[in-house]
Amino acid sequence: MPHPTTNPTTNRTAGGLSLVELLVTLAISAILLLSAWPALDALLDEYRVSQAADRLAASLALARTTAAARRTEVRLSPAASAATLDRGWQLAEVAPGAGPDRPPFSVVRLPDRCLRVAMRGTAGAGGPQSLRLTAVGYSRSERGGFFAATFHLRCHAAQRQVRLGAQGRIRTCRPAVDPDCDPLPTIPTDPAVPAAR
Repeated sequence: MPHPTTNPTTNRTAGGLSLVELLVTLAISAILLLSAWPALDALLDEYRVSQAADRLAASLALARTTAAARRTEVRLSPAASAATLDRGWQLAEVAPGAGPDRPPFSVVRLPDRCLRVAMRGTAGAGGPQSLRLTAVGYSRSERGGFFAATFHLRCHAAQRQVRLGAQGRIRTCRPAVDPDCDPLPTIPTDPAVPAAR
C-alpha cells in the first residue's frame, strides 16, 4: 500500500483537507441550502395538499361504495369534537330514524398545521361541514335534496379542489393550473398558524 507523499516545504501530506478548506466548503454548502429552502418548502406544501386531497377523494369514494354495498346512508363529517375538516374527517353509517350515527368506520387525521379544508356546497359556503351519501351513491344535504360539494384544500400558496357531483362523481383539480377549476375563495386562517413565511 503506497504512503501519501510529504511536501518538504509545508510538511503536509498531499491526501487531506485543511481546516480552512473544510470551513469554506461548509459555508458554500450552507449558502446553497439556504437559497434552495423556499423552493423545497413550496414543494413540501404541494405534497401536503396533494396528499390530503387524495385522501379526501379516497374517503368520498369509500363512503359512496360503503353506502351502496350496505344499502345505508354514510355521513362524512369533521373528526370527533371538531367543527371543520382542517384536522381530519370521519365516515359513519347514519342510523335509521332520528338516532345517533353509528361509530365511525373510517377516521382520517390531518397532522399538518398549515392545512385548511373548507367545504362549499350547493347551499353555499356557510352550511354545515358534513354531507351524506345515499345507498345509490348520490350525495345529499343534511336537509335532503341532491347536493354537490367542492372541498377547498390549502397550505400556504399550495391549493387543490376535490369536487363531488350530486350523482357521486369525484374529481380533483388544481385552481391555478386546470382551466375548468374554480378560483379558491379566501379561507380564514388560524391565528396560531403564521400566514406568511
